[in-house]
Amino acid sequence: MRVSVLMETSTPSSRLVARHGLSLWLELSDGRRVLFDMGPDDAFLANARQLGVDVTTAHLAVLSHGHYDHGGGLPAFLRLCEDAGRKVPVFVRERAFETHASGTGERHHFIGLDPALADEPGVTMLAAGDVREVAPGLVLFCAPRRDHPISKSNARLLMVGEDGRLAPDDFAHEQSLLVREGSRNILVSGCSHSGILNIMDAAESLTETPLNVVIAGFHLMDPSGGRVEDAALTRSLAHELRLRPTRYYTFHCTGTDAFSLLRDELGERVTYLHVGSCADV
Repeated sequence: MRVSVLMETSTPSSRLVARHGLSLWLELSDGRRVLFDMGPDDAFLANARQLGVDVTTAHLAVLSHGHYDHGGGLPAFLRLCEDAGRKVPVFVRERAFETHASGTGERHHFIGLDPALADEPGVTMLAAGDVREVAPGLVLFCAPRRDHPISKSNARLLMVGEDGRLAPDDFAHEQSLLVREGSRNILVSGCSHSGILNIMDAAESLTETPLNVVIAGFHLMDPSGGRVEDAALTRSLAHELRLRPTRYYTFHCTGTDAFSLLRDELGERVTYLHVGSCADV
């Protein structure tokens, strides 16, 4: 499988636009194509054109969770597909279009999506906790168990609307993609708000074997300060990741400071992907 980064927080190229967000283009070995997340706005489409990617040829699209930096470009994608006469199913988890906020009950800002998008043709809602094979070898799933700790900013700052008030987010709106190619198992996750180790455990309960590749943001960056939010937690995570026979590709909410700590432990088994990066995994 080849992964190309259509949107991420940094780029080494003046031809490409960087935004706080994520969009990935997945090309499977059998020729199928998957759009995974759509960045904060329509800028990922301009990057796709520069990279020679026609996103309307996707066989399906996935929205990893209900935050604007991953789904803000969804309206532009739907319009582009309509203009091209293409019907691309977009799989979204229930509660993705509910109210989402970052901060505290007293001081916060909203980071969700337009709820009207839930009624757009082509958007398919999956029940919370549902494990669904949406195409042969492509499984969408959630990580309900929390055997491993999640980052502090996830637990402290991210909230969801509940009964007219804001409550700590349980990330029931988050989903990850398991790609099965022959004997190889590849995990694709957006921000891994549920904790990357928890998500890997959930994936491996489906595969019954260790994952070969993980492509994911690890949410190790303090969104307010832009620096690694907890060096001790990051080092502990790096140690746990090293114990697994897996190759890692990361980006976006991992942050470059946290990546440096991961690299110290994992060496060349971990790679940071920027806008325009392509990797055969």
